[in-house]
Amino acid sequence: MNFHLFAKPVHPELVEVCGSRHVERDNYRLQLNITTDGHLITFQHNDLVFCEVAAAASHELPKQQRLVSHAVGGSMTNGPSVYEQIIGYQSNVSMDSVDPKIFVTIQQQLDKRVETDGLVHRFQSNGRLNFGAISYMHAQSFISHIRVRAFHTFPETCAVLKTDTVFRVGKE
Repeated sequence: MNFHLFAKPVHPELVEVCGSRHVERDNYRLQLNITTDGHLITFQHNDLVFCEVAAAASHELPKQQRLVSHAVGGSMTNGPSVYEQIIGYQSNVSMDSVDPKIFVTIQQQLDKRVETDGLVHRFQSNGRLNFGAISYMHAQSFISHIRVRAFHTFPETCAVLKTDTVFRVGKE
């Protein structure tokens, strides 16, 4: 898995979207997208657009205006950073392999989430296991910032990708 932040929109045709949700405030818009191999978050304030992408390492993405780019393994913090002197960004990203019993418990907890509590996508099983991956995203919207938490499970390797991202408008 790779993690990226772009200072421009990422074209929708570069990812396969499985589910989406919009959040709009007076001073920003956010679009959450669960994709086949992670997520795409698009944050817009006036003419400024930032896109966070979690995708498979094999996924081809543009190199232009890429502000953050790294492989995901263990835990990593990006930021806090301020872009264009007005947009704050920080993310915590972790990929953890867990014991199979713990993984099943995580899957069950995520499976209980309902669409009103966030954005959930349940992927079909690949046939080797009796359950498929689950992706869950939840946004907490405030006047000057928005916090997005995402969880993506990978049953084949009993791994869980967790991201916790904050976009902030204005100076602190």
